[in-house]
Amino acid sequence: MRRTLRLLAGAIVVLSGSYLLAQSPKGSGEEYFPLIKGAKWTYKVGDNEVIVTVVKSETINKEEHFQVDTIVGKEPKTSEWYVVRPDGIYRTKVKDDKIEPPIKVLPLPIKKDETWKVESKLGTQSIKGSLKIVNDKEKIKVQGTEYETVLIEGKDVDVAGAKTTLRIWLAKDRGIVKEEFLLQGGETLLLELKNYTVK
Repeated sequence: MRRTLRLLAGAIVVLSGSYLLAQSPKGSGEEYFPLIKGAKWTYKVGDNEVIVTVVKSETINKEEHFQVDTIVGKEPKTSEWYVVRPDGIYRTKVKDDKIEPPIKVLPLPIKKDETWKVESKLGTQSIKGSLKIVNDKEKIKVQGTEYETVLIEGKDVDVAGAKTTLRIWLAKDRGIVKEEFLLQGGETLLLELKNYTVK
């Protein structure tokens, strides 16, 4: 199980991040990725929990960047940084390492069937592939709660030489409610939202 959690931590950091965004004008799509200071998401993964928190924001080069901290099980905390731009939400940094170029995690405005390429580096790790908004009204049930979601899928995304397929479901004013990672070798990792709070 510890190996699985390490794989999960790596997948979350490199592929989807904590994936949670800033409140902004309704209809733009940013409400599907709520970056509100004090927001906290608790996810179930197997018998363990993933805790995601928006810690703070600061202005860098005239852009507001949001720090999001993630803890997977007993693994050390990971900090990531996000920025909201007119064409989408980007992850720009993990810990002290810049992502070059930043990874677009959600295009704005949200449009069904939109596809975008990812070709970036995080330190010595490379990330290559394409992501697609498969559905903008995908109805699912997570931990007993029904949501209408935006479903993003990336097939055979190359992360440091390993192929991974990911699916991410985002609900309005909640952010990510479910994530699924199909790892090379057939292992599947599933995260489901248990609780969302804002202090």
